[in-house]
Amino acid sequence: MRRGGLYDRSVRMISLIYVVIGVAVLTLTLARGGGVGSIGMLLGLAFIGIGLARYRLQQKIGRDG
Repeated sequence: MRRGGLYDRSVRMISLIYVVIGVAVLTLTLARGGGVGSIGMLLGLAFIGIGLARYRLQQKIGRDG
């Protein structure tokens, strides 16, 4: 696969969208009085973690390819 191609850019964009969704979930959870152990906090952190991990993985794959 060509480095920086359409697939590479789309995966990175979707990964960043996951991070944005995670931040939004965290923000809404905190605004509505959710605590540290609430489901919203856990889901928000999961979305952020998955998005960042996938973005980083795609960077490594693109660099090696």
